[in-house]
Amino acid sequence: MNDIAFFYERLKSKVKDDKELLDKINNPSFLNSLNDVCEVFDALNLEIIERSESFDHKKEMDLKISRALIHNYFVIYYVNLTSDDYISYSNDNDYDSLKIEDSGTDFFKAALKNAEKVIYKDDLEIIITKLNKEKIIKETNKGDAYSFTYRLLLNNKPCYVRLDAIRPSNDMNNLIIGVSNVDTMARREIEYKQKMEDNITYANIALALARDYFAIYYVNLKTTEYIQYSLNNKKQILNIEGKGKDFFSDSKMNARRYIIPEDQEKFLKLINKDYFMSEINAGKTLRLTYRQIINHNQEYVSLKGVKLNNDSSFVIIAISNIDAQKKKENDFMMQLANEKLLARTDVLTGALNKFSYSEFEKEINDQIERNNMEPFAVVVFDINNLKITNDTLGHEAGDKLIKDAKTLISCVFKETTIFRIGGDEFLLILDGDNYYAREYLINQFREIANLNVNDINGVVVACGISEFNDKKDKTIAQVFNRADSDMYKNKLYLKGIEHLKR
Repeated sequence: MNDIAFFYERLKSKVKDDKELLDKINNPSFLNSLNDVCEVFDALNLEIIERSESFDHKKEMDLKISRALIHNYFVIYYVNLTSDDYISYSNDNDYDSLKIEDSGTDFFKAALKNAEKVIYKDDLEIIITKLNKEKIIKETNKGDAYSFTYRLLLNNKPCYVRLDAIRPSNDMNNLIIGVSNVDTMARREIEYKQKMEDNITYANIALALARDYFAIYYVNLKTTEYIQYSLNNKKQILNIEGKGKDFFSDSKMNARRYIIPEDQEKFLKLINKDYFMSEINAGKTLRLTYRQIINHNQEYVSLKGVKLNNDSSFVIIAISNIDAQKKKENDFMMQLANEKLLARTDVLTGALNKFSYSEFEKEINDQIERNNMEPFAVVVFDINNLKITNDTLGHEAGDKLIKDAKTLISCVFKETTIFRIGGDEFLLILDGDNYYAREYLINQFREIANLNVNDINGVVVACGISEFNDKKDKTIAQVFNRADSDMYKNKLYLKGIEHLKR
């Protein structure tokens, strides 16, 4: 019979009349619990062997280590706290006896040195902090066990192990350290804690999200029954506000009372049972923004409907008040539109500027490339004598001349977008009805320009026109160049009239 079996049988014989201790010894987990073994020894005041001064006596060491032996301890250290000498033991294959693996001096220094090779890098700090001689002596002074968990590299994979250290009550100069594999238990505990933390987190998230909604509906899609909740901010819980038999029927009835007429149609379409069920069962999140009467005021609200999971028969529908956000958004979009318009507008004349024309030119070219361009014509304008006016009368007079030119163009070419593409140049596109009236409009404008040559206060603007030819024009620039050439001919003609006038 080996030492452990002998030790085990001796224990049972010692406690034969103590049912509580006997039950503890007979429990299969007895030999796996260092604390149980220690409790039994303390309760019985047992002394296993006579004290010996020889540290290397194997029989003595095996018997002392047997007090701390646990079947799943894969390594045990016996450390002399006076000299720091140590012997390391491991279980043999049948777990019934111990075999010496190593021995050495200065256990704590050797352990820290070896830690860099075998301890998982993220847990090195644990070993450095906790595997400290002074700390262990302090913690085990009263005979208590000192334990901590860390990860060891086994087969190059991190594995959770537990280190247990204890000083026998009858031999406080020596320390027994056992290392056991607790990977499965540790990972289960971590998983359990994570689930508990997740549950707490989910609950907190749910409450936090609920603050954004003034009404939350929990709807059974099979029966159409529902419960309405609202958040009690003071107690941070969800209150039940009401229940109903038919969510869709009740929603339609309330819509006619509380949703403004202009938005009722889209709300009723969404809340139609057949449509709602088909969309939600397809995994879609339903969203709708509409206006509702709240406290006698018309306010924007947002509805969101989502199925709890693919197999669930329940859906959550939450309604939030987004009135302040929506109005701020509308103001921002209006401001943005105004800023964009200002960025694309010529400040002096109110016409669109050269940057706007560049964007417009790109759009037209894309349509030409797709063979999707309707008939159009480009008209180019140039103000006569602007430089002379600036030089002789000043820039204020020049600015007035530019504004008068733009006004003249707008009066003749109505319902067209005018671009100012240079200091004295304007451009517009004739399409639709204006395209088919192009000859009349050009003649009318040129007649006015001719008359203004003889008017001391009249503004003289030359113009040229060219039509898009879908057979040869690849870009609007080609049409522009022909219109520009036509404009210069008209400009020379007008200068000739002015010369004759002088």
